[in-house]
Amino acid sequence: MTSLLLVLALAAPPPTPGPLQRVGEALDSAASKVGQTLEEALLEAKVKVALLEHLKKEALKVEVEASGTTVTLEGVVSSRGYQSLAEEVARSVSGVTKVENRVRVAEAPGGGPVSRAARMVEQETADALLEAKIKAKLLEVMGVAAFQVEVEAAEGVVSLSGTVKEKEQKTLAEKTAKAVPGAVEVHNLLRVAN
Repeated sequence: MTSLLLVLALAAPPPTPGPLQRVGEALDSAASKVGQTLEEALLEAKVKVALLEHLKKEALKVEVEASGTTVTLEGVVSSRGYQSLAEEVARSVSGVTKVENRVRVAEAPGGGPVSRAARMVEQETADALLEAKIKAKLLEVMGVAAFQVEVEAAEGVVSLSGTVKEKEQKTLAEKTAKAVPGAVEVHNLLRVAN
């Protein structure tokens, strides 16, 4: 008889949750959503602060939205340098795993599409040359530690990112990059390994 009761109990559908259990589950779900939203809001705030530190007034033109650990940037800035820097700065913020850069560059007045394209190619070539000069100088000054430094340049605005072993290497990388002709601004986004 005990076996029959056990079989019937196991075969029966689970009891319908009572009102208190349903309210508890709803509260747990809401708390989970609030926690996630708070984490995203905190990440957005950290990215906005970092953008303001590096882009100054141009950061006011950039909207930041976090979804989990992915950050989306939108807006219109005055130059390609700020467009690129916004992404590098956001990527450097702790907790950000992916950046979707939807920031656009404001159209420059005058000139047709051909002249704009020619200026763009000329600027991209100058930026690539500046990156190469900085990387070469970093290798010369820092040795193999320079392989940990990523260099991005756009319209003379340079960002250094990656992880170095010592604070002195971070300082040396910035000083070296600033000394290279053509570097208008240098933003040191390097992290020091713990």
